[in-house]
Amino acid sequence: MISRLTRGSRVRSAFTLIELLVVIAIIAILIGLLLPAVQKVREAAARSTCQNNLKQMGLAIHNYESANQKFPYGRHRYHGTGVLMQILPYIEQENLFKQFTPAVINPQPLPTTYTDTSNWIVAYWSGNFAACRNRVKTFECPSDTVTDVFTGTGGAVWTTVYGSITLSGYTSGSLVASGGLPGLTNYVPISGCLNRYTGTGSVGTTAGFYSARGGIFEGSSSASSTMEIERQNTIAAITDGTSNTLAFAEYLGGFSGPNFQQPRMTAMSWAGATGFPAYFTGRNSTDAHFSLNSRHTGIMNVAFADGSVRTLRPFFWQPASAADIVNRVNPQWDLLQSLAGRAEGDTLRGLDN
Repeated sequence: MISRLTRGSRVRSAFTLIELLVVIAIIAILIGLLLPAVQKVREAAARSTCQNNLKQMGLAIHNYESANQKFPYGRHRYHGTGVLMQILPYIEQENLFKQFTPAVINPQPLPTTYTDTSNWIVAYWSGNFAACRNRVKTFECPSDTVTDVFTGTGGAVWTTVYGSITLSGYTSGSLVASGGLPGLTNYVPISGCLNRYTGTGSVGTTAGFYSARGGIFEGSSSASSTMEIERQNTIAAITDGTSNTLAFAEYLGGFSGPNFQQPRMTAMSWAGATGFPAYFTGRNSTDAHFSLNSRHTGIMNVAFADGSVRTLRPFFWQPASAADIVNRVNPQWDLLQSLAGRAEGDTLRGLDN
């Protein structure tokens, strides 16, 4: 016998509003629990890629050294080109390397045919400028968005480091108007503490400290000085040991507010990433254009001269006086300067990681 529904009975075919809200709340909680885990995995992957980038750069300078019996120079005295441009053939970017006029890269006396001797970005215009606008994935940290540099008033791109701790570049707006921003980088080669960037004839209580902590990529600070011709160090010149001497570190540029608040006002071009001082440590204030720092939580990746990649804990301190330097009052800062130097013979070694 087929049963029949009695009058007034009904079959429920949907959730009640309360049940639906409960389900939505549970899903929201699960998503809230899942997102941090996803972000953590994503950052771990980005950190690993960043370390691999630095590893490739560390191996590149050794391949360069094997081919030339010395490391890349820190800065071309006439055009301000740097280390990253020189190692392009050793990170599978030889086709890009060949697009640059050799005279802009090769150490040599100043030819009379240069149309401009002040900067690689305008020398032999416009072929070099077109080449420099290529992005190189190995030079960009995936945890950062270095290409978001502000193109309005105040935005700039650094195209070289020279003189008495001077960053030189062009307004980002003018570069965009000329065809586009150059390729940018999150990594800089280390020149030491301050070393040759203290200017000629610099004297004082800190002069010895600075000069003793010259790095691998000491840059020429004067085109007129015969003592500053594209200085290139050998492995033998790294008497502190390659495993104790910094080669590359992470760099973000400058921002409009502290704690890397957007917009990003300045960034470094990879073609102009010349020898960079470690003196200013991990500042995150609005004037941190010279500061080594990263987007990674609690750490900064660095590459050493032996090709190894390790982490340093960023800290926000810099000397307030010469006495702070010579008395070595801050162990973290002092350690960073010792790691940046290649031949000071300092026994203060180790990593804060």
